[in-house]
Amino acid sequence: MSRLSWIAPLYGYLVCVIAVITFLVNVSGFIDASFDRMNPLASGRFQGPYGGSLTSFESFRATYEGARPTRVAPDPAGAAGDTLSTAELRQRYEALRADQLVMMRHQSTQRLVKHGLLLLVALVLFGTHWMWARRQRDAIAD
Repeated sequence: MSRLSWIAPLYGYLVCVIAVITFLVNVSGFIDASFDRMNPLASGRFQGPYGGSLTSFESFRATYEGARPTRVAPDPAGAAGDTLSTAELRQRYEALRADQLVMMRHQSTQRLVKHGLLLLVALVLFGTHWMWARRQRDAIAD
């Protein structure tokens, strides 16, 4: 046997360590994406206009009316600012909510697929390199 015969098993075990680290990092991302997929509105990744909440109409109304900018110049028609009826505000809320649901479902599905594939690759790399490194180590010992 040559003096450098330990390099092959070392390489195999290093790939195994990297695969384990990759697996552990991606498990977290996979779990986060799963929770985002189950409840997209509570994910905290999106806020309505002016930072408004979309979890319920009442919270949307409270955050929308309290956070929107006010006009500095008076309205030529004599109206005081941008006032919306409850029906118009509910229509905006439903449109933003539907948009949020579609967007979060797409993003969470994309992240689930990405993290799932990386988990699978990490498992395959670990399994193949672990067996290969063990065979190399056994061949050195003989």
